[in-house]
Amino acid sequence: SGLQLTGEQTGNMPGPEWMQIHHPQERWSQAQTANVSIGQGYTLVSPLQLAMAYVAIANGGVCYYPRMVDKVLKQDGSPVLDERGNPAAPPPRVRSDLRQEISPDKIELVRRGLWKVVNEDGGTGGRARLKEWVVAGKTGTAQASVRGHKDTTAWFACFAPFEHPKYVVAVMVQGGEHGGSVAGPVADRILERSLALDEGKFDMQVAWLTPAHKPNPFQMIKDVTYHDAGGNLGGEDEENADDSQTATAQMASSDASPDVEPEADTQGKVRRRASAPVARALSAAPPAPRNFFQRLFGVHPRPAPAPAPPPPSRRRGPTR
Repeated sequence: SGLQLTGEQTGNMPGPEWMQIHHPQERWSQAQTANVSIGQGYTLVSPLQLAMAYVAIANGGVCYYPRMVDKVLKQDGSPVLDERGNPAAPPPRVRSDLRQEISPDKIELVRRGLWKVVNEDGGTGGRARLKEWVVAGKTGTAQASVRGHKDTTAWFACFAPFEHPKYVVAVMVQGGEHGGSVAGPVADRILERSLALDEGKFDMQVAWLTPAHKPNPFQMIKDVTYHDAGGNLGGEDEENADDSQTATAQMASSDASPDVEPEADTQGKVRRRASAPVARALSAAPPAPRNFFQRLFGVHPRPAPAPAPPPPSRRRGPTR
């Protein structure tokens, strides 16, 4: 990313040349091109690197080097100057300008696609919608194998406001089942509080928080729900679109919904909230799996017709 911090690893965007060098026994194919386009296969990226890519999409094609410090101010609010009379904090530096290689209409096509993911009915990022600002983003779920055990990583990257972007947020949750139900609500909360703070609609308070404790910290996180979130409309996640009948039961049986808003008194001590009873939904029979063409064209299998009742038995008389 160019942040100049130790320990950062470079990402990987594989292609035919990379495959020939690192895996000469394999051959690059169109299927691998499609796989890389959705972040699968040999693709490697950090949350910061993904956020940099979304910055370029949000502003129309310019990628900047990330910075840890935006400005340095004195106690009276005036900027600190260096020996040359310039602001002490360095100005933004352009890393690359995609407008020289990609036309503006293609960049806008990607922006509109990210808008649809969050704002159109059935989009996988529906839980990241905000009432006062328009959000655009994309969900993602990466699969990995850790010491022989399968693991999933939930992703959600977004920016807002859509017409005049100000913030980009990239959230990665290791052990999250799906991006839309786990990482999306976290990114939504960060964007909502940041934009409200800028407009003076949110009074940020600092309070001591008790350490999080889970009896099984390695259990998969199925859903993240904030207790005061009631305005966002949920959307189906891409890997969970066919599990609508069992989604309620899966979320009810999960203990991964955190209490993210503990109340603190004047001394900063957090009061424990009484745990509310959780309604347990009965497990429903899973729907019949769809084949490739049904998933491609969005067709759900029709239920099998009820078998016809057997004809009434007739007692035959003796044959003459």
